[in-house]
Amino acid sequence: NGGVRVRFSSSYWLGDEFGDIINGDFLMVAFSVVFVLIYMCIHMQSLALGLFGILMIILSLPMALFFYLIFGVAYFAQVHILAVFIVLGVGADDVFVFMDAWRQSASMPPPISGSYETRMKFAYGRCAQAVFNTSFTTAIAFLTSAVSPVMPVASFGYFAALAILMNYLLVVTFFPAAVMVWEVYFRRAAVIGCCFPCIPLCSLPSRDLPYSAPSSEIATAPSVAPE
Repeated sequence: NGGVRVRFSSSYWLGDEFGDIINGDFLMVAFSVVFVLIYMCIHMQSLALGLFGILMIILSLPMALFFYLIFGVAYFAQVHILAVFIVLGVGADDVFVFMDAWRQSASMPPPISGSYETRMKFAYGRCAQAVFNTSFTTAIAFLTSAVSPVMPVASFGYFAALAILMNYLLVVTFFPAAVMVWEVYFRRAAVIGCCFPCIPLCSLPSRDLPYSAPSSEIATAPSVAPE
């Protein structure tokens, strides 16, 4: 009753409470991954390409962790895992940029739309530079936090920047290869051309492109003399 107020403080209690908050946020990670997957499937009209996109985004995190440890940063906490929210947003945006360029290539004049090779060169040229500009500026923004004297803040900036850069490398390597494998080998298969035929999200992209036989097939094709 003398006006004295007593407050308790403990580093153990603080760490335990902080861990509970972070663990609760992990549930939002699962929800975010599922939401982004559904939206990517709807946008690209393909369940398989949506799964490839999510796989690309998830792979960028262990790749970032590898270089994070190579650079000698020993501090890693639960808060670093929350970088998945950033990578989900940036990675999905990069996938949309590439797919929009790929679809646009189908409506270009025949020198571009005539074959998968010319379409990929067009889409890759439009996507690589645009995605690089956005990824580079985002990575630099996170690297600026490295000047912070607070270790969790500085290390998170390093990790997030590496995750953005790894995501860019996968966007310009893994995802174009996945699109080409899907278009050339699986899209036209009679049985496995679609993972789940009853699901509209697994419809086949760019149906209107006629098959362009490789030059090796044309060269080795037997000629039939007219009767």
